[in-house]
Amino acid sequence: SLYWVNMLHDYWMYRDDPAFVREMLPGTRTVLTWFSRRQDEGTGLLGKLEWWNFVDWAPEYREGVPPGTDEGGSAILTLHFVWALQDAADLERALGDADLAEKYEKLARKAAQAVYELCWDKQRGLLANSPRHELFSQHANILGVLTDAIPADQQRAVVEKLLADSSLVQATYYYRFYLHWAVRKVGLGDLYLDLLDPWRKMLRLGLTTWAETPEPTRSDCHAWSAHPNIDLLATVCGIRPAEPGFRKVLVEPFLGKLQRVTASVPHPRGMIQVSLQRAGETGLRATVTLPDGLDGVFRWRGEERELNPGRNDLRF
Repeated sequence: SLYWVNMLHDYWMYRDDPAFVREMLPGTRTVLTWFSRRQDEGTGLLGKLEWWNFVDWAPEYREGVPPGTDEGGSAILTLHFVWALQDAADLERALGDADLAEKYEKLARKAAQAVYELCWDKQRGLLANSPRHELFSQHANILGVLTDAIPADQQRAVVEKLLADSSLVQATYYYRFYLHWAVRKVGLGDLYLDLLDPWRKMLRLGLTTWAETPEPTRSDCHAWSAHPNIDLLATVCGIRPAEPGFRKVLVEPFLGKLQRVTASVPHPRGMIQVSLQRAGETGLRATVTLPDGLDGVFRWRGEERELNPGRNDLRF
């Protein structure tokens, strides 16, 4: 249900359909009320949760559920609650109740602060999965970065540790979607293509669709492992909404070792077309064609240029 709140926010960013999103707000309110009633008043973390609170098929998690769920105190689930609150606050401020948006933001800040104060391990420079500091994972720290529960000036170092420290509980195919988002968020998006080795392995195994989990897997065709389909466009080519309803586009490519890329992304107003060519070590030649009525921003290595409807030729 928390993922559903995040998905509704995704829909709001990609589709100009405010009536539909507004119709869903009673559902987001119900979900967040349910979780807020299960916060531990003493710690600020989520307490004991009923039912199947799946996170990932990591072998260290019993049936995909991290420690701290049955007894309370899970950093991962608390941070996912924080993320849902943050996304719901955006939706409420734009389409619903501004006072409720402010309430959600306060709840999110309080819960995020609780996670950092109770679960941050100074020696390791990482969030633990619970205040007991017994288990450390990519999952908790991914969410710490995405929610800003980890301070911004520490986030890049945390992501670098996530990629280097194999002793952490590792994200499997599904949760690597969020790992890749965290990598991009801290400016390391050029590593994205190198992180696709699990998918290259699936191709070497002869799969023509993506498996649910590493072996043993019960499904060789699972949608949740197909996220490279969007991130090749959203991260490598860098084409993403810059405003709700995709009313403005951001093009921020991370080419990695690639020298040349062309891509097209459908937009309600027409096709977004991008052609990218490296120029030397740090330069770039880019042509971006936007449909009528759509403008945006192109970002390359911290430098920004405006994009207008029609053809835009850029040199960096």
